[in-house]
Amino acid sequence: MDIRPKHNISAARALGLLTFGKPINDAYVGGEIYLSGESAWDKEVVISNCIVEYFDGCVTEFHQPVKFINTHFKDCRFISAMFLKGLIVENCTFDSYLSLESGGHNQSGYPVTIKNNKFEGFVNFADCWYMSDISVTDNTFLKGTNIGSQNQYLTFVVQPIIMNNIGRTDIEAEDAD
Repeated sequence: MDIRPKHNISAARALGLLTFGKPINDAYVGGEIYLSGESAWDKEVVISNCIVEYFDGCVTEFHQPVKFINTHFKDCRFISAMFLKGLIVENCTFDSYLSLESGGHNQSGYPVTIKNNKFEGFVNFADCWYMSDISVTDNTFLKGTNIGSQNQYLTFVVQPIIMNNIGRTDIEAEDAD
């Protein structure tokens, strides 16, 4: 993936755009975007064709869709994040460990789609509950993931689609080879 942002913006500017429900497009976002701890984020989050140094959406309940398209994340975290109106992650690169643990909670009719991404670190789905469709397809997991594990307290109301991925999807412990 070759992303060439057209302009640079600060994390504060990026957060301002997201606060007003505006997308972030074609930007290099320097610094740390913190949505962490926002109990109810009621704006759509759209980040496309960007390079983002750090994004933190931990302990955030997203009441609108979250969409990451064709974006490179140097660091990103979503521990205990709830994607009530769905999550789309397509054609992205994540340089480091990505935690989605203790989250999910997409409502009926709002899918979670993780497609055609490259994950350089482990991707943690432990203790997630997906109440609607989830598909994890055509991704590269260089250090694996536990999305297909039988022992990670994953709950799927609808049978997940996990296919055509490179790398292990059934890792039982993060430090497993």
